[in-house]
Amino acid sequence: MRASRMNLWTLREDPAEAEIASHRLLTRAGYLHKSGAGLYLYGPLLHRVIGKIQAIVSQEIDRTGALQVTMPILQEQAVWERSGRWATYQASRTMLTVKDRNDQVFGLAPTAEEVVTDYAGAVVKSYKQLPVTFYQQHTKFRDEIRPRFGLMRVKEFIMMDAYSFHATAESLDQTYEAMRVAYHRLFARMGLQAFAVEADSGAIGGSGSHEFMVAAAIGEDTILYHPESGYGANRERARGGIPAAPAWATAPAACTKVLTPKVGAIDEVMGFLTANGFAGVQAAHGLKCVLFVAGGQDDKGKPLTATVAAFTRGDREVNEVKLTNAVTRLMFPVLNLRPMHPDEVRAATGAEPGFAGPGAGLKVEVCLIEEQLKGVGPLVAGANETDHHLVGFVIERDAGVAYQWADLTSAAAGDACPLSGKPLMERRGIEVGHIFKLGTKYSASMQCVFTGADGKLHPFIMGCYGIGSSRVAAAAVEQHHDADGLRWPMSIAPYQVVVVPAGKPDDAAVNGAAEQIHKDLLAAGIEAILDDRDAKPGVKFKDWDLVGIPLRIVCGRGIANGLVEFKPRGGTVAEIPVAEAAPRAIAAVREALAALDAAADAVR
Repeated sequence: MRASRMNLWTLREDPAEAEIASHRLLTRAGYLHKSGAGLYLYGPLLHRVIGKIQAIVSQEIDRTGALQVTMPILQEQAVWERSGRWATYQASRTMLTVKDRNDQVFGLAPTAEEVVTDYAGAVVKSYKQLPVTFYQQHTKFRDEIRPRFGLMRVKEFIMMDAYSFHATAESLDQTYEAMRVAYHRLFARMGLQAFAVEADSGAIGGSGSHEFMVAAAIGEDTILYHPESGYGANRERARGGIPAAPAWATAPAACTKVLTPKVGAIDEVMGFLTANGFAGVQAAHGLKCVLFVAGGQDDKGKPLTATVAAFTRGDREVNEVKLTNAVTRLMFPVLNLRPMHPDEVRAATGAEPGFAGPGAGLKVEVCLIEEQLKGVGPLVAGANETDHHLVGFVIERDAGVAYQWADLTSAAAGDACPLSGKPLMERRGIEVGHIFKLGTKYSASMQCVFTGADGKLHPFIMGCYGIGSSRVAAAAVEQHHDADGLRWPMSIAPYQVVVVPAGKPDDAAVNGAAEQIHKDLLAAGIEAILDDRDAKPGVKFKDWDLVGIPLRIVCGRGIANGLVEFKPRGGTVAEIPVAEAAPRAIAAVREALAALDAAADAVR
């Protein structure tokens, strides 16, 4: 490829709206062009990067035995109604919709569980055809509330989504493990530091899931982990043992109602009690109550609501994702969860906000208490009476309302790892993939069945596996960049080598050497660029550092002595004989790719 034919354009200044490195550098280097809010045109260079990402993904997913298909982006409302998710997605406003000339409504695919389940129900009739996995790499759409961060949060994106169908749970476990290994292999081949963590299944549903994260300081997800035990989970799901509260010597033996005028917040309450005879009481001795209204709908779209009281220790926070899941298990699929308004608090407690507790007088449909508070006490709880708290409260002894234990608390760094008991650590990550065990959630509701070995009809047991191909490109930039620009791993770089003539435009020796090196590289199958633009050497060097091509060969003044400059991106310059330039670049490319393949082969 000749640079003069690449329509190469770069910016010297960062775009005003770019907040993170990938957005800033992909735009500056000409990879990315903003077409609208959350909508981007992928330039020729980014098209090549994403093509390489997709090729690696396909190769590794194919290794699991999966079959590639192409599913429609336009999906009929009726197909989604069969699973019961049409109303749910419309209520959450996740799905973009369009109408045809006959006013028939279609969804623009945010995911494809319904379409692929319908397909499997039509083409898989017997257990003898199972297991089978279908996958695609296609465009997806989601009505992102606040598009930002370039390719990180967009309305339209490219995604690999795979769906497996099984006769038994054991078969699903085998494919789930094969996919886990495939994910680790493909990210290793791309040169990315990625790790898997336990995750919440969210709107997709299912019995279990893992997210695959690329470690990055700007990651939107907080991961809690312990390197020795191997435990890791997104904060939405992480379980961590809460350190025991300090001893509280002045706690009364019996539950006592205490006047606490005009103090409702935990810290205010503890300060007041400390000043009034209860020395040593701390927020960790409190029972924090957060009151919510959960909203959802039945399978016909009729609105449903439930009042919810969630209790955790006074120095911790209620995890709304865990709470949503708990209420969903008990009541109905929760679409939204909002704090109660003051008048709703008064109706639920008979008191002003700040005095709610699990004692007599609490009127809610669901009362949940953090399970790590079993047997813990004495505590300080609201008395459901304005300006009063209960001191010396023991949940099992003094609760005046029906309640259930649940995992409700957001884990934090320093909590005990559930596997080793050692303190959890925290880091940030960018989600680039997700795998789910769906069970029969979709096949049962859509009545997609197969004939089992027993001669009876059974719903498929399903798994679901996704990778955000376009997001992977941005995550790779977050891991691989410096002050000068991009630093692509060899396997996903748009080109592998750039040859730069740095002499005068009419210098036949310089131009001839550059042409021959470029020709030799192409003959060896190396993806090489010849920068034949009429530009100063300094401009060329800055451009290629910004674009991030892994290897650069410069033909300049050294040609008179039979030398060229060889420079890995981010490395040091070496002067080498002209005759060694192409062989050295060829060897460097092959060695880099071999090292990435070896890292993939080391995955277990």
